[in-house]
Amino acid sequence: MHETLEILPGEGEIKVIKQIRRRRTCDNCGAGAYYKLTFLLPNARTNPSSKAYGKDDCTWCEDEHQFSCKDANCLRKMRHMEGYDWCAQFPALEKFAHMFLYWEIVKPTDDKDG
Repeated sequence: MHETLEILPGEGEIKVIKQIRRRRTCDNCGAGAYYKLTFLLPNARTNPSSKAYGKDDCTWCEDEHQFSCKDANCLRKMRHMEGYDWCAQFPALEKFAHMFLYWEIVKPTDDKDG
């Protein structure tokens, strides 16, 4: 029979992950995003597959989304998503900033501060 270990190899090690917050990009051209467009499945309020199922206010619900830059052509193109109905458009304002940002892991460097 094997003897169990009081302390496992690696137990108590500390791992530090460095991340940077980045702005999402336009799903059409890759420029910085200024609009988040949300979509719902057809008949969302009565469709059990939709996140808006059974809800009165589905403004904040989304089954899919796309990001668009300021360019009118990109925005017009991104407003349609096959198999989904339009729901809402959120501009890159201070109160919606969290919608436009994501965390990206910064690769470690060889320097001591890094």
